Amino acid sequence: MTGRQGGRPGPIRRHSVKEDVEREVRSHLALRGEELERSGWTAADARVEAERLFGDRTAIEHECRKITESRDRAVRRWEMWQGVIQDVVYALRNLRRSPGFALTSLVTLAMGIGANAAIFSVTYSVLLRPLPYEAPDQLVDFLETGNRGGRMQVAWANYVDWEREARSFDGLAAYTVGRSTVIGADRPLRTSVASVSGDFWTVFRLAPVTGRFLTPDEHTPAGAPSIVVGHSLWQNELNGAPIEDITLEVSGRRAQVVGVAPPDFDFPGGAEVWAAAEPHGNTSRTSHNWRVVGRLNGSTTVDAAEQELDAMTKRIVQDEADADPDFLAAGVAATPLRETLVGASRTPLLLLFGAAGLVLLVACTNLASTLLARGTSRARELAIRSSLGAGRSRVVRQLLTESLVLALAGGAAGVGVAMMVTRVLRSVGPATLPRIDELAVDVRVLLFATVVAAVSTLLFGLYPALRLTRGDAEAALSGGRGNSLGHRGPVWRILVGTEVALALVLLVGSGLMVRSVQSLLDQETGFDGSDVATTELALSRLKYESGQDHARWYEGLLAELSATPGIRSAGLMSEIPGGGSLPNGRIELDGDLSKTGIAGYVVASPEAFDALDIPLIRGRFFGPQDGPDDAHVVLVSQGFAEATWPGEDPIGKQVTSGGMDDFWEQRIFATVVGVVGDVRMRHVATEPYPTIYWAYRQRPFRLQFGAEVVAEAEGGNAASLIGAVRTTVERLDADVPVDVVPHQAVIDRALASQRFMTMLLGAFSIIGLLLAAVGIYGVVAYSVARRRREMGIRVALGAQPSSVGAMVVRSSMRLVLGGIVVGLVGAVFGARVLESQLYEVEPGDPLTLFGVTAVLLGTALLASWLPARAGTRTDPMITMRAE
Repeated sequence: MTGRQGGRPGPIRRHSVKEDVEREVRSHLALRGEELERSGWTAADARVEAERLFGDRTAIEHECRKITESRDRAVRRWEMWQGVIQDVVYALRNLRRSPGFALTSLVTLAMGIGANAAIFSVTYSVLLRPLPYEAPDQLVDFLETGNRGGRMQVAWANYVDWEREARSFDGLAAYTVGRSTVIGADRPLRTSVASVSGDFWTVFRLAPVTGRFLTPDEHTPAGAPSIVVGHSLWQNELNGAPIEDITLEVSGRRAQVVGVAPPDFDFPGGAEVWAAAEPHGNTSRTSHNWRVVGRLNGSTTVDAAEQELDAMTKRIVQDEADADPDFLAAGVAATPLRETLVGASRTPLLLLFGAAGLVLLVACTNLASTLLARGTSRARELAIRSSLGAGRSRVVRQLLTESLVLALAGGAAGVGVAMMVTRVLRSVGPATLPRIDELAVDVRVLLFATVVAAVSTLLFGLYPALRLTRGDAEAALSGGRGNSLGHRGPVWRILVGTEVALALVLLVGSGLMVRSVQSLLDQETGFDGSDVATTELALSRLKYESGQDHARWYEGLLAELSATPGIRSAGLMSEIPGGGSLPNGRIELDGDLSKTGIAGYVVASPEAFDALDIPLIRGRFFGPQDGPDDAHVVLVSQGFAEATWPGEDPIGKQVTSGGMDDFWEQRIFATVVGVVGDVRMRHVATEPYPTIYWAYRQRPFRLQFGAEVVAEAEGGNAASLIGAVRTTVERLDADVPVDVVPHQAVIDRALASQRFMTMLLGAFSIIGLLLAAVGIYGVVAYSVARRRREMGIRVALGAQPSSVGAMVVRSSMRLVLGGIVVGLVGAVFGARVLESQLYEVEPGDPLTLFGVTAVLLGTALLASWLPARAGTRTDPMITMRAE
């Protein structure tokens, strides 16, 4: 006791552990002293002897305090876990009594957490996972910049000077990659082959799985042809045979396999074969065909390395007074290799991650509003708990435990959703998305899902718990209830409105992407490949030595295909429309070497224009009279003709090939005999580039590196031609790898990134719409349940059930309309983030905004009307008697 105050006992003070121990020691010493006194000791001597027998008092008190404190901690832990277990058991029992609410909440959280976990998996694999190289942050990729500010690949002669003079690097290597025919495996292959300079393997600090990498002698024009192959190719196509027994034909050379790269290495561009670049280098400073990768030394930054190469490039091109200034480098641009590999994927992935976050916010807002609504039916229960002595913090803990149980269950289900989604994304993700094959739900994703579940608990559980425990217990016990949908005041309206606004933002983003993709598909491309099958072919340059040998083989193939039943026409082009590539260069005009222009370069047969429905504007196509020994002729695109000879007749004009074939030593002018329509050669989203088409029999040089053969189906079904084209090619030469696809597949690959983003945004927006609808339905349903007596009285007094239902719908739709207004403002501003991903669609596109608003309004109206209608169909007398 602490004494009496006004005749009443004061509160009992809890002693500290130290005070308790000191009291126990004093008590022990006093008892021992009394015992000694009874044995004849004096009081003073007994006290001294008791302390001597007791020992080191300070040490014993310290040890006792440790024991007591440890015991108290154990008791507190046990009590805490007992409380947690009690809360969890009660939460599970409470959720079992409301299976509909529990299931709806579980699905809501599973969708929100699953979407975030799946997108985190993609984002981590593409943007965050370390590159599989030693010290990857030291690797930097280099391009050159032109006089007009654009970026271009590096001229080999410039790279040679960089490699010799630069001091910022531990290694510097040039590389390029392209598809090539590989012969000598179990079957002929068309795969990615990289040409790399001597320091390439040093830059990446790799060790071969078996064998060795190329030696300096092999990186010379006189060196023995040797190659390194990828681990996958070695295992799957070469059966893991000893490398000394393997010789392959690659890019027109028989080469000995000398080593196998590590299993996870496929740089650059999915390469499976690496050959020496030096035999292909040239001294031109205007021929930009290479990229350069360097490993910075320990003391150099990316900016410093860029400045060194930039200054060096400006100096070395000063001596090229006779070179074309439009094709000379004006500087250097450096990019960390990770950024190069990520490329254009960063912005779409971050946008998708943001969209997934909005889905989670919609889910949490949905649950917060539902918990508030559900809390009205638990007001009496919470009031009783408070009246029986439970403090507010204890009740809040119980409510948060229920939310945490829901969140953890939703997180577990979300991980399952994420596993399914990542499996789908691996199969449908675009090839342009780096490292898409590495997608997996690993420990990091599980940790992320756990964190998201914990954050979700706070987002949707904390405020309702605090709000519900702030009520008047006496009013709740006496049966007081709210009487309208807005009985929770502005907070209720804010939650419902926020849910609607977030769903609207998601829907607008999805709608804009759908409109953008549709705009791409609706573009006038200048060709029609819907009924065309295509295959990229490349012949053995050892078996067919000259360009004319290649031209004759293709001529035979086209004749065979044209005679095949079901094929209306068959032709070839060195570049396929929409295929992503179009070489270009400086050309001379009108027989005057000083009069120049720039144009794309394509070698074609006349049948290709017919198969692809590329129209002839004027003049004629190539014909039998345009043989290899006849005067050279060309077709030009309409855009090129109008830009080069405005107001003049282009027929009869003359052009050269600009050094893009084997006529660069002696400029041979060709005569324009026809003008064809503009074609979007590089991409359906890229404006047509001025293009010159050359007769393949007269300019067969590029055929040695491959050509696209196109075949048009008579019945319009391109897929029906796949077997016939493959069989014909294999019959003419079994060493030619062949992969026939409908040309539409080429266009689909070009649009894969946009469609991938549209698909995910669409899925997120549908989830957001469903969650908003479920949230509105749940809120209105709980409101109807709370107002059932009022609604019964209204009907009993003569009100029409439809008017009573309309009253409820109007009340909920006011909240929805407020959310739509806020959502429209947010969507217009938020859509600007999407602007870089849109094609010919404005962020504030009225059609999208109107359509999305109509869909959301209709969904909200239905979600409000269904529970309102159910509430008005109950017999009012039954309702009133129940009350």
